Amino acid sequence: MELAEIKKHIRVDHSFEDDLIRNYMVWASEEIKDSVSTSENRNELYFENSTHYERAVVLLVSHYFENRLPMIETELKNLPYGIQSAVQKLRGGYYEI
Repeated sequence: MELAEIKKHIRVDHSFEDDLIRNYMVWASEEIKDSVSTSENRNELYFENSTHYERAVVLLVSHYFENRLPMIETELKNLPYGIQSAVQKLRGGYYEI
Protein backbone atom coordinates (compact mmCIF):
# COMPACT_ATOMS: atom_id res chain seq x y z
CA MET A 1 0.00 0.00 0.00
CA GLU A 2 1.31 3.40 -0.96
CA LEU A 3 1.72 6.40 1.32
CA ALA A 4 -0.27 8.63 -1.08
CA GLU A 5 -3.27 6.29 -0.89
CA ILE A 6 -3.22 6.25 2.92
CA LYS A 7 -2.92 10.04 3.02
CA LYS A 8 -5.99 10.39 0.79
CA HIS A 9 -7.97 8.21 3.15
CA ILE A 10 -6.95 10.15 6.26
CA ARG A 11 -7.29 13.48 4.42
CA VAL A 12 -3.70 14.64 4.84
CA ASP A 13 -2.29 16.84 2.10
CA HIS A 14 0.95 17.95 3.73
CA SER A 15 4.22 16.05 4.01
CA PHE A 16 5.56 16.97 7.44
CA GLU A 17 3.95 13.89 9.05
CA ASP A 18 4.94 11.40 6.34
CA ASP A 19 7.48 9.65 8.60
CA LEU A 20 4.85 9.22 11.30
CA ILE A 21 2.30 7.86 8.82
CA ARG A 22 4.90 5.45 7.40
CA ASN A 23 5.53 4.16 10.94
CA TYR A 24 1.80 3.69 11.43
CA MET A 25 1.67 1.79 8.12
CA VAL A 26 4.37 -0.64 9.29
CA TRP A 27 2.73 -1.08 12.69
CA ALA A 28 -0.71 -1.63 11.17
CA SER A 29 0.59 -4.07 8.56
CA GLU A 30 2.37 -6.20 11.17
CA GLU A 31 -0.59 -6.05 13.55
CA ILE A 32 -3.00 -7.28 10.88
CA LYS A 33 -0.66 -10.00 9.64
CA ASP A 34 0.07 -11.16 13.21
CA SER A 35 -3.67 -11.28 13.86
CA VAL A 36 -3.97 -13.80 11.03
CA SER A 37 -0.80 -15.86 11.63
CA THR A 38 2.31 -15.63 13.78
CA SER A 39 3.88 -18.67 12.15
CA GLU A 40 7.52 -18.50 11.11
CA ASN A 41 6.30 -19.80 7.73
CA ARG A 42 3.68 -17.08 7.31
CA ASN A 43 2.49 -16.84 3.70
CA GLU A 44 3.31 -13.20 2.89
CA LEU A 45 1.98 -13.61 -0.67
CA TYR A 46 -1.49 -14.19 0.77
CA PHE A 47 -1.69 -10.54 1.83
CA GLU A 48 -0.64 -9.08 -1.53
CA ASN A 49 -3.52 -7.62 -3.55
CA SER A 50 -6.01 -8.52 -0.80
CA THR A 51 -8.75 -5.93 -0.44
CA HIS A 52 -9.51 -7.19 3.07
CA TYR A 53 -5.87 -6.70 4.10
CA GLU A 54 -5.69 -3.25 2.51
CA ARG A 55 -8.95 -2.17 4.18
CA ALA A 56 -7.75 -3.35 7.59
CA VAL A 57 -4.42 -1.53 7.20
CA VAL A 58 -6.06 1.70 6.06
CA LEU A 59 -8.55 1.64 8.93
CA LEU A 60 -5.89 0.84 11.52
CA VAL A 61 -3.51 3.54 10.22
CA SER A 62 -6.40 5.99 10.34
CA HIS A 63 -7.15 4.92 13.91
CA TYR A 64 -3.51 5.33 14.95
CA PHE A 65 -3.33 8.74 13.26
CA GLU A 66 -6.50 10.07 14.88
CA ASN A 67 -5.90 8.52 18.32
CA ARG A 68 -2.30 9.23 19.22
CA LEU A 69 -2.75 8.81 22.95
CA PRO A 70 -2.18 5.44 24.60
CA MET A 71 -5.26 3.30 24.99
CA ILE A 72 -6.20 0.98 27.80
CA GLU A 73 -7.47 -2.51 27.03
CA THR A 74 -11.10 -1.66 27.76
CA GLU A 75 -10.98 0.98 25.01
CA LEU A 76 -10.20 -1.60 22.33
CA LYS A 77 -13.92 -1.85 21.68
CA ASN A 78 -13.55 1.59 20.06
CA LEU A 79 -11.53 0.18 17.15
CA PRO A 80 -13.34 0.60 13.83
CA TYR A 81 -15.66 -2.32 13.03
CA GLY A 82 -14.10 -2.89 9.62
CA ILE A 83 -10.77 -3.95 11.12
CA GLN A 84 -12.21 -6.93 12.98
CA SER A 85 -14.35 -7.90 10.01
CA ALA A 86 -11.40 -7.79 7.60
CA VAL A 87 -9.16 -9.82 9.94
CA GLN A 88 -11.84 -12.49 10.33
CA LYS A 89 -12.17 -12.76 6.55
CA LEU A 90 -8.40 -12.97 6.16
CA ARG A 91 -8.23 -15.74 8.78
CA GLY A 92 -10.96 -17.66 7.00
CA GLY A 93 -9.06 -17.79 3.73
CA TYR A 94 -5.51 -18.01 5.07
CA TYR A 95 -3.24 -20.88 4.11
CA GLU A 96 0.46 -21.53 4.53
CA ILE A 97 2.82 -22.59 1.79
